[in-house]
Order: sequence, then C-alpha cells, then structure tokens
Amino acid sequence: MSRVLVVGIDGGTLDLIRPWAEQGYLPHLARLMDEGAWGPLESTIPPVTSPAWPTFATGKNPGKHGVFDFIRPSGGEFEMVNATSIRSRTLWQILSDAGRRVGVVNVPVTYPPTPVNGFMVSGMLSPHAGRITYPDGLLEPYRDELGPYRVAPSVQYKKGNEETFIADLLDLVERRGRYALRLMEDQPWDFLMVHFQATDVLQHAFWKFVDPTHPRHDPEAAARFIPKMRQVFQRVDGFIGQMLERLDGDMTVVVMSDHGFGPLHWVVNLNLFLLEAGLLRLKRDPLTWLRSSLFRAGLTPASVWHLIERVGLQNYVWLISKSTRNKVVSKFLSFDDVDWSRTVAYSIGHVGQVYINLKGREPHGIVEPGAEYEAARKRVAEVLGELRHPETGRPLVDRGIPGDQVAHGPYAHRGPDLHVVFDGYRAIAFPLFATDSRLVTRQIRGDSGCHRLHGLLIAWGAGVRPGQAVEGARILDLAPTILHLMGLPVPDDMDGKVLTSLLSSDRPVVYEHVDREAAAAEEGLSAEESAEVEDRLRALGYLG
Repeated sequence: MSRVLVVGIDGGTLDLIRPWAEQGYLPHLARLMDEGAWGPLESTIPPVTSPAWPTFATGKNPGKHGVFDFIRPSGGEFEMVNATSIRSRTLWQILSDAGRRVGVVNVPVTYPPTPVNGFMVSGMLSPHAGRITYPDGLLEPYRDELGPYRVAPSVQYKKGNEETFIADLLDLVERRGRYALRLMEDQPWDFLMVHFQATDVLQHAFWKFVDPTHPRHDPEAAARFIPKMRQVFQRVDGFIGQMLERLDGDMTVVVMSDHGFGPLHWVVNLNLFLLEAGLLRLKRDPLTWLRSSLFRAGLTPASVWHLIERVGLQNYVWLISKSTRNKVVSKFLSFDDVDWSRTVAYSIGHVGQVYINLKGREPHGIVEPGAEYEAARKRVAEVLGELRHPETGRPLVDRGIPGDQVAHGPYAHRGPDLHVVFDGYRAIAFPLFATDSRLVTRQIRGDSGCHRLHGLLIAWGAGVRPGQAVEGARILDLAPTILHLMGLPVPDDMDGKVLTSLLSSDRPVVYEHVDREAAAAEEGLSAEESAEVEDRLRALGYLG
C-alpha cells in the first residue's frame, strides 16, 4: 500500500496559489494540480489554526478531541492548550501503533512531542527552550551545517519594515525546509508530514497588497510587495519540488491547508456590545467606575499601542516580563472588572466565540442548564442582530451558529456556546475584553487579512485518480483517507469519511470498532513556557 507525504501550507488559499501556479510562479504545485486532483478543503468552525490541525490529525470534530482555540477560557481567565490537550489518538499515533514509521515536522499543537514510531519536531505553540523533538536531540547532528532550528518568526510586521519582515519569513521557510529534507533523507518513514507556517503569518500582514478592494490597498506598494509575497510561496514550492525528487516507489502526496484567507477590515469589541445590551455587567465599585470612565474617554490598549508604534518600540514589548505587562494591562478596563454574579454572557477568542456564564461550567456561573441556558443563548443571538456595519449600516452579523451544531462528543461542553460570523469573516472579535471604546474599530495592528472557511487540497501520486475534481472535502476527512491509502482500517469513531472519489483504487473501506479511548492526563506548560507561547500569540495577533 502507498506511502504518504503530506505538506501543510498554513493558510494556503486557492485564491492565490491557483493563479500563481497557472502563471508559472509555482511550478511544482502546478505539476501536482495538473497531474492530480485538487479543490477547496473545508476547515473547522471557526477556521482557526489551533482546532484545525488537531481536527486533521484525529479525523474528529473538536467535541471529540477537545481543542477549540489556542486557549481554553474560563470566566475571563484562560490557559494555553498544547499537544496533551488533544484527547484522542492522532494519525501518527495510530500509524505508529500499526507498526508504520512516521515523521512529523513543524505541525502546530504537537508540543510537547509525543513518542512515535519514528521522529517528531513540534511546531507552532512550542517554546524556544523546550524539548521540541522526539527522540530528544534529533536535530543536533545538523545544527553546525544548517544553523539553529527556528521555532517561530522573529520580526513582527509594521508598516515600513516590509523588507525585514519578508527576509525573516524567507529564512524561516529555508531553515525549516532544509531540516525537513535532511530528516526525509536520513530517517526511514512510511508517512511524513512537513508544515510551513510562514505563509499564514505573511498573509495576515500583506493581504492588503493582493486585494485591490481592501481599504488599505496602495497600488504603488502592491506593485512593490506582491513579488516579495510570492517569494515566500515560491520558496515553499521549491522545497516541495526537492521533496518530490526524493520520492520513489508507491507514493501519494497530499498538499493541504488548515484554512483559507481573505481580507480583514474591522475588529468588533464584542464584550462592549454585550455590556451595552445588559448581558455583561461591571462591578459597582469606585475603581471599576473610574476605569470604565477612562476607557470610554480613550485610555485603552489601542491608544497605548499606537503610541508604542509611533516611537518604534512594538518589537521590544515582548522583551518585558509577562508579570510587568499584566500589571500594566490590569490598569485598563478588563475581565477583572466584570461582575460575574450578574453576567449572562461574555466573549473570549479572536473570531467571535461567545460563552454563556453557565452554572456548573463557569467558575461563577449563574445561568441554569436547560431552558434558561437556551433562552440566554437565543437572547445573545437576537441582540447580535442589532450590531451594524460602521459604513453601510447593514447588519454586521451574518450568522450566529450554536455550539452544538459545530461540535459533539465528550468535550463539546468546553467549546463556545455561539460562533459569530461577522461580515463573511471580514470582521473578527477582539480576543480578550476590548481594544478601545468603540464597538467596531479598525485593526490596531498591521494585519489586513484573516482566515476563511475553505483552504486547499491537492492530491497526487500512485493512490490518486488524476483529473478528479475535489468537491465537498473537509479537513477531518484526510486522516481516514490517509489510513485507507496506507492499507489500514479506519476507526469507526472518526467523523471524517474516506474521499474514495479521489482514489485510484476501488478497494472497499474497512472500519474497526474503537471503544471510547482512555486519554492520557493533560499536562500544562510550565509558567515560563506558557508565558512565552502566550507572548508569541499576542505578537501574531491571536490574543490581541
């Protein structure tokens, strides 16, 4: 049965990759598309990196694997997720148990690395000083030749530093790609997955250049920086070509992304809206009143950030200790000022996740499960219909999707109670309490792009029917499809289905019954590791 190579292009979208491939800029991806099958790939709701990759890895919805975001909120507080937060077996664990040799390189939410029958280099959410490989010391023999392995980007984008920003991302792709090639050559494997993060970081910052309709589009800047943007994708395409050169025998290649990409125009201070609607309440003490008054007068995280940007210190903020920054943040209006004894709902998470202050789940919950909970969720959805687009005056909310329509399983209760889609994801929510005193505001950072529901899927090689259009494929379909390609049964508790229409073989799918898994205990990161990862997510915009 087929060996499988998976290449993850984080945030990869057909809106860019297809025309650039057709124009000759991405020859190796063009070859895979011409000779294989390709099309859109549906992500998770919300289309966020942290739940999407565990959904790919397990073939299950977040209610079964337990990861809904980069963080796990609880009444305005939160903790960082990590690989032990995934409460189900991953594709590489299943393959290892079946005796197949696996390699996993750079995939998000794989820290701390788990023992596998092969090797692993953990990806996004890994701390710099952590033990990021299995086996320990895996990368040391290559350090002198390839340079230190890079865990994350080093430069935060701001207008004016485009050249430095691009150079850093190109180096990130180069460093990770060279390590991946050496591991591919030196280690035996039946399944290999290599992930590239730089494409996601790039599109968050540079989408305004490729989108002529974006409010911040500058044709002169676009002419200058679109070629720079393509260079990052071309560097990834070059490594894909080098991987293809190293393949032999019965081999199938899957290129996929965790979500797509599109323009970002606005940020919604959703907690301020819930406050105005009376669904979130503040404490009635003098200090909270003072903070609220100053916040509405303009003393906000946004105003301070703009000052930091003007003096060019934004890249140095993260060098200050987390405890010191927390002391500064605590001076603003925040979740510390919320009166949970009178609060029905709150928002935490950068896409539009709303949580009901549910008794028995939230630390100070007041809403009873059952009819009272359903009424509260319905009330939130109703008032959200009153939120208006700041320019057109039309309703800003497209949909409010109940959490139980998104996730099911033993961990579904951990997820948001309502997923809010603002203006086709052209607007997102501020991740924590609020960024400034307006309900709908411009993005305070440099970001001009954000995630979309559909990414890309390209399949090529011995196991694929060439020329087949990809239709209706979901990210949770890939794990069962890969198991089938590799001649293994599909666990019957996976939510995904084998994409049989893409496969060259008519071999029937074999399923195996799986009893509910006894997941290993979760392990929190150390305080230092958690602070570092939290800082990096803030720098990337995922935590404000």
